Amino acid sequence: MKPIMITLATATAVALVPAASAAARPVKDKALTENALYEAGALPTTACPEKPIKKLDPKSARSYLNGVLACLNRTWARELKAAGLKWSKPKVVYATKAPVRFCGAKWKDWGSFYCEASRTMEIVLDKDLLEEPDDLFLFNLMAELYGEHVQSLVGITRAWEKQPYQNKGELAEQNRRYNLQNSCFSGAFIASVWKSLHRGREDWDDLLFYIRDWAGKNTGSRKSITYWAGQGFATGDPGACNTWTAPSAKVA
Repeated sequence: MKPIMITLATATAVALVPAASAAARPVKDKALTENALYEAGALPTTACPEKPIKKLDPKSARSYLNGVLACLNRTWARELKAAGLKWSKPKVVYATKAPVRFCGAKWKDWGSFYCEASRTMEIVLDKDLLEEPDDLFLFNLMAELYGEHVQSLVGITRAWEKQPYQNKGELAEQNRRYNLQNSCFSGAFIASVWKSLHRGREDWDDLLFYIRDWAGKNTGSRKSITYWAGQGFATGDPGACNTWTAPSAKVA
């Protein structure tokens, strides 16, 4: 696996590979640039009313997140079917404190993590995550983890991991393309259920404020994160999330 981990629950990116200034070569793998998912059209518009959630209450947080997960399963199952791709549910593990190890590696204060090998999400429902649960952060957290699951199912993750690179800067750009695509997928899902959330534009703007803090050499600049999350939210279409053919300036 390429060396990139994102600590979603604490809104902190761990950039393990420094970027260099050399320009990256165009990506040519069709699993990335011409994936069948891009042709499936906008995600189906469905309802996903949020369940009640209480401050610092892991039990209600699990119920809330499981509700979001059910909506994600329904939406992405239909989308992958429309694209002629296989779909399967991810596994989810909740904890109130960080595990010692997960996905064959020592846990590094990630907060949450998607393990491709077992297709399992681990979410640590700690104080930092549940201090202010009324915004869209938890909703987006589950949607972003699920976005990684989708990338795994449709062959994007495997193709990304196999991409050759000639220097650390090129590797960092490939990592950014992968992570920014996931932000776009999450934005598209949120758009597809937006009316049922009964939230205002300020809630979306607040979410953008939080996720911009994930900016880093492997995750993208604040401007790039805002752009790709906005692409998904504006269109509701995974086809608008093809970061792999975008110019380098769009994934800086």
